[in-house]
Amino acid sequence: MKTILVVDDDKLNLNNAMKILGTKYKVIPVPSGKTALNYLSKNIPDLILLDVLMPEMDGFEVMKKIRENEEWIDIPVVFLTADVSPENCEKGGALGAAGFMAKPLEMERMIAGVEAVIG
Repeated sequence: MKTILVVDDDKLNLNNAMKILGTKYKVIPVPSGKTALNYLSKNIPDLILLDVLMPEMDGFEVMKKIRENEEWIDIPVVFLTADVSPENCEKGGALGAAGFMAKPLEMERMIAGVEAVIG
């Protein structure tokens, strides 16, 4: 079973991701970028779903840290955001994002997005 690390400061979004993806994937929900980086220090997931707007460390900062580590550099990252502005998409693309998923998370769109990246 493939593992997806879901990083979001909103507990409802974490619960929704677990409900939507949990039957087909092992979902690891974490509430912050710092917690995600701690998880990555011991585990390598098949995919990271990463919220853009979070306190302390936003998704772009987390993504920079991920891409700076040779062990994590090939993990596909899809940003989760309510703001799919061209600026955010461009910034995420420049950091090597595999894509964006718009919030609120909808089941069909989320499953299709994940399957497009990791099958």
